Amino acid sequence: MEKIEIRSTSRHHAVSSDIIIRDGEQTRLVFRPEIVDNPSAPVACVRGTFLYRRKGKGDQWNDFETKPLSSLKKGDQYQLEIKSGELLSLLHSLGALYRLFRAEGVPQGRLELVKIEQHLAKLLQLSEPELNDFLSANRENAIKTLRRVLRWLADRPPTDSPATGYAELPELNALVGLANLRAVLKTWNDNSENASEEFWQGLLAKHSFVLSQLFAYPVVVINQKAYVGGKRIDNRHGNIADFLCRIPTSGTAVLVEIKTPKTALLGPKYRQVFPPSRELSGAISQVLEYRESLMHEVHALHQGQGSELSSGEPRCLIIAGCGARELVDDAQKRSFERFRERLAGVTVVTFDEVFERIGGLVGLFENFEK
Repeated sequence: MEKIEIRSTSRHHAVSSDIIIRDGEQTRLVFRPEIVDNPSAPVACVRGTFLYRRKGKGDQWNDFETKPLSSLKKGDQYQLEIKSGELLSLLHSLGALYRLFRAEGVPQGRLELVKIEQHLAKLLQLSEPELNDFLSANRENAIKTLRRVLRWLADRPPTDSPATGYAELPELNALVGLANLRAVLKTWNDNSENASEEFWQGLLAKHSFVLSQLFAYPVVVINQKAYVGGKRIDNRHGNIADFLCRIPTSGTAVLVEIKTPKTALLGPKYRQVFPPSRELSGAISQVLEYRESLMHEVHALHQGQGSELSSGEPRCLIIAGCGARELVDDAQKRSFERFRERLAGVTVVTFDEVFERIGGLVGLFENFEK
């Protein structure tokens, strides 16, 4: 791709790299532009010099001492022809310098402009609402393009120079994270009445980072629908956990059981309290069975696996129900909190609590974006 480098020499003047108009084996015609402040005519912000060079075969292109037009004698003249295609190319290149000046005046420091195709230039000139509409209408291609840009950034050699764009990487990372969080939050808002366990298991498998938000330490997902032991001699009755995770620092296993937002949290009222529902009690018994099974067979299960699990007691997490919908009075809230806070080794979190945390992260990223 063609590039133009610009370097400021003062607050009011900058020099640009040569614009090659004609490039032959032994002759070359270039224009050497300069960007200047022109108080008397601000729009007239570019000036420059034409240079026509000739060299021998194998020689390098070097600057030479020019002859000023004032050295012309009476009757002398210079003739310099510029072909129509060459002139059009020159005007396009100079147009970029005029646009740059209109946008930020005389650029300071060192700057690099890259010549792009006309259709891409039109795309970059769209306003943010116009660009949003275009990307929304071409969502699949937009995501593919973003993926390529991220790969390009990942492959670039590290450098401390802010001019390379690395100073903007934290902001880019935040924007990508924000888009991912918003997508997950929208899925929750659109599907909070969905009673399919497969749907929620699939969502958390696709966005496994959500599970890490439920702990005060990093968690790595080892497998979805993980076998955790329990088969008998007839090769039946194996225990399959929705997610098997691992705490990297200790190797401790984490078993995750996913129900649905429609799973009942509490059963019918008993005197002045609400006991846990049959569905929730069953999920707790189920995950405790998985934990016991995994502890008995942990050494055999992780043989040949890259992520070794410790023989310590696994931790258990259940995601079920929707507190905002079901826990509508103080008696229900107290009963639920009293029950789950006294569970040993099992954490119960409601779906709305999970996505409230995601909403909190969205708020943090949006503040970063501002």
